[in-house]
Amino acid sequence: MAEQYSEICPICGNKFEINGTMAKCSVCGWTDSVKSLKRKENSMDADSEIAMYRFMSSADAFFAKKGYEEAYANYGSVLDMDGSNLKAIFRRELTSQYLMMESSSVYLSSDGFFTKIRDIKARIIKHGDEKLTLTASRDMLEYLSCRADYEKKYASVHKNQKTAASYLADTLLLYEYTAETVVYLRDKEGIKNERTRANLIMYGCNLCMKIRGMLLSGAEYVESVKMDDQSKDPSAKNVSRIKRMKLDQKEELQVETLAGNVRQIKKDLLAGASPELYAELTAENEKTEKAVERDAEKEDQKRLEYEMWRRRNEAEYIAADKRIIIFGIAERAAFVMAVIMALVFVAELIISDVFMGQLIAATLLFAAVSVTLGVLKRAAMKKKGFYAEVIDGDSANLRSSGGKFTEL
Repeated sequence: MAEQYSEICPICGNKFEINGTMAKCSVCGWTDSVKSLKRKENSMDADSEIAMYRFMSSADAFFAKKGYEEAYANYGSVLDMDGSNLKAIFRRELTSQYLMMESSSVYLSSDGFFTKIRDIKARIIKHGDEKLTLTASRDMLEYLSCRADYEKKYASVHKNQKTAASYLADTLLLYEYTAETVVYLRDKEGIKNERTRANLIMYGCNLCMKIRGMLLSGAEYVESVKMDDQSKDPSAKNVSRIKRMKLDQKEELQVETLAGNVRQIKKDLLAGASPELYAELTAENEKTEKAVERDAEKEDQKRLEYEMWRRRNEAEYIAADKRIIIFGIAERAAFVMAVIMALVFVAELIISDVFMGQLIAATLLFAAVSVTLGVLKRAAMKKKGFYAEVIDGDSANLRSSGGKFTEL
């Protein structure tokens, strides 16, 4: 019995059944031999495989050099030929994120991306290819590192309360994904390329520590409020203040719990490594840990600066409060003395005018002192009102190059 299968006519596009050794379209009459058709199909398959290999090689080369536009286009060409290619699917998602991080002028949300990545990750795990697993894990860790830097950069430029909250929430999500990748690689035993797996685990552990430092440092944000100070002076109103948003107690506990797990994974990895691998991992660990320590020192310095500046605010506030009390008492005393002198002046005016000149001078003196002290008191009240509004945090428009306050 002759083989029977379907064919599409290259002339009119009609689909027809082939019986025997000849193919003939029933619509337009196009005819060719079955042997010739099979030879052409085999030639097209070989050409497609070569073209797809070239596109994939080009895409991987551009991806490695961070040429994401070209990489995205080439991975797209691969998927046009084979829509199930997991590496192309995964890396095209990553390149789209890199491109948006480079070009977007608004904040790039990560919710949709991580939903897609979870689905792709499940397919990669199910596929079970060792090389693809290690490649995807390395790519994911590198993306998480870049994404953490993106979050930090965006939050430092757009200092508002909403951005600070998003920064902490999204960075916590990145932290969880990084720890999850480390645990996945730890549990992925039996991989032939143990050296690559171990280096990826070490890289992931150090990335976790870097993101942990970012989270514990918190996020600064500018809060603009209408200041209600005692002086009612417009120069002390509408001042933008910088505050620091921190993780809540539950989130901080979650961060430290994951950090403890990651430290244990790193410890176990080093304990079970061969002497050659141990030396390699230790050298890489020292290099990355130093970078993490530098970042932590910078964050600590920022927190110290912030705390010292806040304390200077408090000192200025307390000093202004003391001056208000002192000037207030002195002002009232001078006013009382001016009143007494005025009464004595009236009495002397009725009885005699012996000390008239001295009494007039004393009265004017105490009156002038009272007015001067009142002016000084109001200036102190203005300063107290000014520092009362920045006592909880930094001010975006108050710090001079010398680290001192300048009232606008």
